[in-house]
Amino acid sequence: MSKVFNDINNIYKKGSVITKLVFVNVVAFVVMMLLTLFIPSAENYFSVPGTFAELIYQPWTIITYMFLHGGFWHLAMNMLWLFWFGQIFLQYFNNKQFFAVFLMGGFAGAFLHLGINQFLPPSYQIGIIGSSAAVMSIVFAAAAYRPEFKIHLIFIGPVKIKYLAMIAFAFDIMGLLSNLNSTVGMGDGVAHIAHIGGALYGLWFAYNMKKAKDITRSVNNFLDSVVSLFTSSKHDRNRSKMSAKRNVNRFEKPKRDKKTINEDTQNELNRILDKISKSGYPSLTRAEKEFLFKQKKD
Repeated sequence: MSKVFNDINNIYKKGSVITKLVFVNVVAFVVMMLLTLFIPSAENYFSVPGTFAELIYQPWTIITYMFLHGGFWHLAMNMLWLFWFGQIFLQYFNNKQFFAVFLMGGFAGAFLHLGINQFLPPSYQIGIIGSSAAVMSIVFAAAAYRPEFKIHLIFIGPVKIKYLAMIAFAFDIMGLLSNLNSTVGMGDGVAHIAHIGGALYGLWFAYNMKKAKDITRSVNNFLDSVVSLFTSSKHDRNRSKMSAKRNVNRFEKPKRDKKTINEDTQNELNRILDKISKSGYPSLTRAEKEFLFKQKKD
């Protein structure tokens, strides 16, 4: 049994962000299933409530809701879409951008759901769970950035991903209209408004990336800062800052010959080209793009 757990642990550690998210969602699903055997209402403490007034008392749900699911097929379909479109997404962007889009898409879906609920009767103000909004952000980011990309479907053949995204969006619009005509909210049990919120964030991400603007950078900087708080001691961070300051003062105006400068330029060029081959041109910073442009001019 220990060997099985070790194998699973190795797969998780070596896997991409997609693998890690699938693991987290599956584990969360199993844990919640076991928890509800003893506490039937446990799910209510982790799902996004129906109004902002309720959210104030359960702020953590804005995160936890996107890692829970209402049933096996709900989980399975979301993870399949995440895997299919996630593979396409990672051909053009990196793991950090993937997680940021997933997370922000989940936030966008939840807040749009809550915002629309403010204008609906109380019977429509229902809580939600599921990673659908977050997954839709990945789907629409990939489809909007590379709309002509084709995937092969069983019994159908090659299909451009933009058409799959359009069909998914159309189903959500129709489902939303149907729910609004029912006597209670989410008559079909699907949070279509949240899906649309996630899709809109994915479209916004792709639109900005086509203009070489990464809107996830600030999110990832924040997440890196949070992680660093738990991965290094205060003493180490202060010592690192002091060391960096001393180095800056010491080597403020280094004197180097022309040969050294040329070698440094070539090394920097090689580093940037490697980064492009691994993560794509959009992953470059503004300074790196300016450096490349200057080399082309020279």
